[in-house]
Amino acid sequence: MNQALPAALTGESLYEQALLGSGGSWSCNLATEVLSWTDGVYDLFGLKRGSTLKRAATLDAYQSQSRSEMEQRRAAAIKTGKGFSLDCQLRTAGQTRWMRLRVGVSFEHGRPIRIFGSKQDVTAEKKMWDGLVTIAGQDPLTGLANRRAFEMAARELSRHADGPHGFALAVLAIDDFETIEDVHDHAGAHGCLRCIGERLARLFPDAILVSRIGGCEFALLLRIPGGQAVLAATLEGAHRLLARPILRATQAIEIGISIGAALLKSTHHDQPKKLFAEADSALYVARAAGRNRVRVFDGMVARPVMAPTAGT
Repeated sequence: MNQALPAALTGESLYEQALLGSGGSWSCNLATEVLSWTDGVYDLFGLKRGSTLKRAATLDAYQSQSRSEMEQRRAAAIKTGKGFSLDCQLRTAGQTRWMRLRVGVSFEHGRPIRIFGSKQDVTAEKKMWDGLVTIAGQDPLTGLANRRAFEMAARELSRHADGPHGFALAVLAIDDFETIEDVHDHAGAHGCLRCIGERLARLFPDAILVSRIGGCEFALLLRIPGGQAVLAATLEGAHRLLARPILRATQAIEIGISIGAALLKSTHHDQPKKLFAEADSALYVARAAGRNRVRVFDGMVARPVMAPTAGT
């Protein structure tokens, strides 16, 4: 039976709010911790525009887990010079909101002097995607979204393929899963599926959707601000952690993970099956090339895409 989506999830306005949510730019002098915000950030935090800012006070608006993760990522960014993006939960003016924080680092004479970026209200976006998952249901084994949830989210996303924001689909499979079932029985195989689901959730906390779409296959709907090289670098980094052995009692189950991915493009408008076919073909090429590797769809074929090197 087809289930109609609530109007709040099907209207154009909610999606536009999600992508164009209010917010603005900000910066922080690392020597003095003096903050500079545009008006939209004041509005996001429920503060009077132009009022004096104290970093310690603004941190009180963060939910504790979001604050802890943000502080860790901030410290790492200052140390390494690598920026990041993180969705944080805020409590402002009695309301719970979600903010997408983007952070970059400025250097002078080899030393970090300033961090800067944007803060965007993505509460509407969170409600939209969470609503889709709630309606569609979850995979009972892993607790992730199930295939129906994935298909609904992919269909909704494809309607906005012409937009300015970068998105991608990645399809993952555990290699030789039948052998794992034979050697480690169903309990061991199910443990592997749960473990991979947990790893994906940890590695992609800002994903639009993490889902198990059947058998030993998983799918991710991701925000990718760059092109194929950024997508490839993101997945290669995750692959190294995903494919680590899985501990079960006194045993270590060796696993391989094949990943195929495709960027959402204007040609996918209202065609989620085409996007999935491209990612799935990249997965097929990854397996045909020896398994336990990443391939990104590039035109008619999937081929390795080099990650960007430092300084480029």
